[in-house]
Amino acid sequence: MKVTTITYQRVLNLGDYNSCRLEKTALADEFEDQEIATQNLIESVLRQLHDSAIQNQIDTEIRTSEKQLAALKAEYAALSKEVELLKAQQTSLSPVVDDRF
Repeated sequence: MKVTTITYQRVLNLGDYNSCRLEKTALADEFEDQEIATQNLIESVLRQLHDSAIQNQIDTEIRTSEKQLAALKAEYAALSKEVELLKAQQTSLSPVVDDRF
């Protein structure tokens, strides 16, 4: 049997109901070893999916870090306002003088 095309498909679960599907098709050369061509195609798909999975993980970590940064900035702003209010209260209080002595 003469193989003319080789197709390989792989689905990667990305979590949170997301997935990535990659399919590649190669034309088989009549002088090329079909087993080697198939293995090369499979390795190409797996390598590309692995790179995509790593990029997805990095993107997820970046989004999480950005959310944490935004929350910390909001907390910092609230605490800064509280410090300013406390400073204003401190300056408005007159010192208590004890004239019993």
